[in-house]
Amino acid sequence: MLCVVCRQDFATYENCQFKYGDDLSPHGGNWTPLTPVDVLDNCSTFINVTFTSSLVNENRTAMVFRGPTRVNLKQSLWLNFSIDTTKREFGAMEFLIFSDWRDLDAMTAAERANYLAQEEAKQPLYTLPAGFRSWVKIYKIMRRDGAAKTNLSDFYLITDFSKYNDPRPLENRTSDPLLVLFEWKSPTYEYIEDILSTTIWNTLGSLAGVFVTLIKAGEYFYAWIKRMRRFVNSTVCLTV
Repeated sequence: MLCVVCRQDFATYENCQFKYGDDLSPHGGNWTPLTPVDVLDNCSTFINVTFTSSLVNENRTAMVFRGPTRVNLKQSLWLNFSIDTTKREFGAMEFLIFSDWRDLDAMTAAERANYLAQEEAKQPLYTLPAGFRSWVKIYKIMRRDGAAKTNLSDFYLITDFSKYNDPRPLENRTSDPLLVLFEWKSPTYEYIEDILSTTIWNTLGSLAGVFVTLIKAGEYFYAWIKRMRRFVNSTVCLTV
């Protein structure tokens, strides 16, 4: 299962929920699902984790959300945060994605902290700006090369933004909302197989090519010496 990790350095959590179909409104829409409403899971699951960041060597707090899984129903994860604009000139929140929710859910608090620190160090970090409504479309690419025994998977994101029109009076705008919707771009994985020349036969073929090149170079050098000898002999004869 997909994990969405939001680092709460300066953001305040408001709420989260799962949505279905084309319902992108934070307060619900008029979309009628084919599946009965009482069967749909509207409550997102998340875990609070405090870990020591290997990037800055300080403690950080993060919320790990279980991402959308019911792709056939166009399930998406809606997150709502806010950032206090009176204490910072810029408002944003960083997040990362990985795919081991079941493993993380079964860990102890100490194991989660250690695991999340490792994921932060190796996974790319993305930034979401405050004051915007963001759509993050996720797709997954499976990679395999000729020598590998297991597949490698990479997540790729397509992000769109639209400005949030804040209806509050100016005097009440002490924080900027940060609204983001995570959804799968496609219900299928893209599969790429890399062909690597790592067998012994390919190595022997490369060495044979080098030997042939050396032999050709030697033949050319020998022919050049013969021509030079003929030129020297003809010059001596003309002089005599």
